[in-house]
Amino acid sequence: MDIVSLLELKYNALSKKFNLYYPQLAFSTGNLAKYIVQGGEEMRIDLVIMSIYDNPYALKDTDVILFLNGIDNPLNINVGDEIYYPELESLKSYRYYFDTASKAGEDVRKQLATPNKTSRPDPTRKKFVDNGYSLPPVVLDEAKPPVRLEGDKIVIGGLN
Repeated sequence: MDIVSLLELKYNALSKKFNLYYPQLAFSTGNLAKYIVQGGEEMRIDLVIMSIYDNPYALKDTDVILFLNGIDNPLNINVGDEIYYPELESLKSYRYYFDTASKAGEDVRKQLATPNKTSRPDPTRKKFVDNGYSLPPVVLDEAKPPVRLEGDKIVIGGLN
């Protein structure tokens, strides 16, 4: 059985990986009818879809029916389960077509793949530096020796 969303995945032959950045299915507004799974159709989503649509071309949209019903494993379908489905003509409206040729696709990919690396100042660290406590020389504008003599006292770092 050919499932459309699996056939549309972009495969990179060099890296031998599929491109999973782009969504394939999305919820759409529309009326859904309800079908009750009959005896002999348990664990057989293909038979359920044939009972609903009576059209072998609808089998290509099996992933849409599974997506709409939140079914991750079609083997978990049992007699008496309620399966919601749209009209055959509106199955394609549940597919999300993403224009990968445009720059918009690149922007979304970069946003999803790159974590936000912005930093915010730590108020505790700022207070530590403002009070002149000793930090490693790469942090302070002026390096302080880690151990120093102040009068008759030995001062270690910023502890004293």
